[in-house]
Amino acid sequence: MSENDKINPEDAKSVKRKIRHRRRVRNQILSYVILLLLIGILSVVGFMGARKLVSLFVEQKARDEAAISENIAAQDSVSDDNLTISSPDAINSPSENSVSDNADEVPKEPEIDPEILAIIESMTPEQKAGALFMVSPEAITGVDVATRAGDGTKAALEKFPVGAIVYSKQNVTDKNQFMTMVGSTREMYNAIYAADNEIFGLMTAVREEGAFNTLAEGTGETAASSASDIGASGEKTNAYQAYLEIGSYLNKYQIDIDIAPVCDVASESGYYQKDRSFGTDPEVVASMTSSAVSGLSDQSIVSCLTTFPGQGSVVNGISGGSTSTERSLDEFKDFEYKPFASAIDEGAEMVMVGNLAVAEENGEKVPSYISYEMITEELKGNLGFDGVVITDDLSVIAKDAGFDQGEAALRAINAGADMIYVSSDFENTYNDVLKAINDGAIKEERLNDALARIYTMKADM
Repeated sequence: MSENDKINPEDAKSVKRKIRHRRRVRNQILSYVILLLLIGILSVVGFMGARKLVSLFVEQKARDEAAISENIAAQDSVSDDNLTISSPDAINSPSENSVSDNADEVPKEPEIDPEILAIIESMTPEQKAGALFMVSPEAITGVDVATRAGDGTKAALEKFPVGAIVYSKQNVTDKNQFMTMVGSTREMYNAIYAADNEIFGLMTAVREEGAFNTLAEGTGETAASSASDIGASGEKTNAYQAYLEIGSYLNKYQIDIDIAPVCDVASESGYYQKDRSFGTDPEVVASMTSSAVSGLSDQSIVSCLTTFPGQGSVVNGISGGSTSTERSLDEFKDFEYKPFASAIDEGAEMVMVGNLAVAEENGEKVPSYISYEMITEELKGNLGFDGVVITDDLSVIAKDAGFDQGEAALRAINAGADMIYVSSDFENTYNDVLKAINDGAIKEERLNDALARIYTMKADM
């Protein structure tokens, strides 16, 4: 990025304040408009109701008087020519104009805040493509195991302005090492892109949930209890406290996103990651996941719910390929969706979508991360999720299913995914996505919506 393209930190902070102010003003205006509309509607309904009653009374009186006159004029005969019979079909059938024009309408992308849109329109195609990716340090640098951020990291960041970096256990040797590694990476990124602000800053992520931790073991932090133990306690305050403490030490290492909590309802006795689920009762799991989100939020950590649409019915593992289920979509809505709905209502800002293939309404089974029905219609539509949707690691789930990773990324984005997670073969996948942006294979409206969700989340961090 050239000197002229760099974003002044104070300007970026001003943008953030303006965005939040516009959002508050817009919400207040919307509230007043809705109130006035309700008052207006009630007034109109009342007035029209009164008019209708008077009209009905007058019409009935006229009909009675007409009947009396007819009886007087012709007591013994009634001419068939004077009878008018209305067809029931003519009364009950809607006209052609009354048929909704929206019956088969494809869901529209939501309106984008003008200031966020201005930021997006100022970006180059390369910046847009990079922002869509969350990658491992190994994927962006090409090394086998990354434990420090040096010249290789700097060179990689200069070439690829990725949206987020996700760390794993192999990147952690001790507390000071990891703290230095993350801090150095962020400093390099900020120096290159003038992103020491909430809009363009690099996001960092780990998985930290008690039963599965990136940091606790290597850094000496006290691990939280497993989700299964917390769920068994029956106390949602235990989930809140556990994730509040997780969020506290994630802040020390400058981590923004926790890929947690696990929202799976362990519906099968052989569920493959039982310790990571809060239990078998969807209501209990819903209560625990929303409390976990609240705990992380109170530490200003973004929670990334995992893994939609819920994998609690999977017995043999779901590490790669496409795992299908015999459960119907309606069963998922009644059972697996509850924890996601509860956590979304609590304010979860990210959702990870996996490769579980659920039978769609047409009977076809498609891996969820490339399914328009599961991402756009179900998660964003029916569940009303307006945050960032990210795929599970395509380097595992796409390749094992026989998909080319670049093709899988393109299909995921067009299905509604806003970010792509890869742990290997990043450069080729990035180039495929960049080409799709330049060629129009990813439509501008879909791209802008994905970027708007990402930068809206960053502005709120």
